[in-house]
Amino acid sequence: MRAYKTVYNFTALLSLLPTENGGRKRPVYNHYRPSFSFSTVNQFSGEIVFIGQEELKPGGTARIEVKLLPSRFVPLNLKGGDSFAIMEGDKVVGTGVIQEIRDEHRIPASMAN
Repeated sequence: MRAYKTVYNFTALLSLLPTENGGRKRPVYNHYRPSFSFSTVNQFSGEIVFIGQEELKPGGTARIEVKLLPSRFVPLNLKGGDSFAIMEGDKVVGTGVIQEIRDEHRIPASMAN
């Protein structure tokens, strides 16, 4: 049996928690790389690029593009409307909702290393 890793690219609406509610103290910028959690114990690495802006301050909301790094464990059924949390270590710093899956494909695990 051949092992595969799944890659996702999607747009989403992201809201950072306000600092007073346990969120970050500083803004995040394009190419921010938090971990993503989709209602599982697993976290997945990814990169965020803002649509129409360069940064997002704590307590703010923005449209984003997300590129998840290849993983064997990422859910295979992500779809528009699914929610997620962004994490820094074990701390939730924001929440989001997928708007549109732009790309979903599988690659052999040996190519993703």
